[in-house]
Amino acid sequence: MDTAKPLVGLLGAGVVVFLVGALVSLVATTLLGPYGTVAGAVVLLVVGSLVVAIGVGARGSAWLDNPGYW
Repeated sequence: MDTAKPLVGLLGAGVVVFLVGALVSLVATTLLGPYGTVAGAVVLLVVGSLVVAIGVGARGSAWLDNPGYW
């Protein structure tokens, strides 16, 4: 019996539960707090920076082929 598939599924379910809990906590404590507008702006800035960094990093994989990097 292949035990990896149920473990991977369980891990995936755990990640989903963790993400939902983190989002609920973010909304309930940070965005609905007294500094909700500023907190929302910071969250958008962080998410936007992350998306830009992923986009820049995904543009090319030439650095992976550079043996001097490794």
